[in-house]
Amino acid sequence: MKLNEILGTEFPIIQGGMANIATGEFAAAVSNAGAMGLIGAGGMDADTFRENIRKCRTLTHKPFGVNIMLMHPQAREMAQIAAEERVPFITTGAGNPASYIPMWKEAGAKVFPVVSVVALAKLVARAGADGVIAEGTESGGHVGELTTMALVPQVRDAVD
Repeated sequence: MKLNEILGTEFPIIQGGMANIATGEFAAAVSNAGAMGLIGAGGMDADTFRENIRKCRTLTHKPFGVNIMLMHPQAREMAQIAAEERVPFITTGAGNPASYIPMWKEAGAKVFPVVSVVALAKLVARAGADGVIAEGTESGGHVGELTTMALVPQVRDAVD
């Protein structure tokens, strides 16, 4: 199955979950253009995060998602909000989202954690992730020692 079919989008493109830039309005514009728009929770508090999800819903009827940075002090609350608001697509970064995946799946979300190492890819796959986004050390401040070009084939070989 093709990525855009899995996501319900016209194009197989997932916008980055850029903190302080990727608002509800930004995500809606990307979704309306045919890709998967993301609200970047990294620069928001929990209340602002919920407001942006609701704002996005008023601006698009197309699929959109959120990116939750798991090192955020309110990550647990944001994870719960994403489930309560039934966000259709969830990505994560800066941590292990395995404990949240069952809650998100129960709420109907497709879950694609960002991984920077093969071990995390295997862990989230076992936890029920629908896919993974493999990002190497050169991607905007992410941890890890491998480049994307080295990481992707290793992740592909390690998970289904």
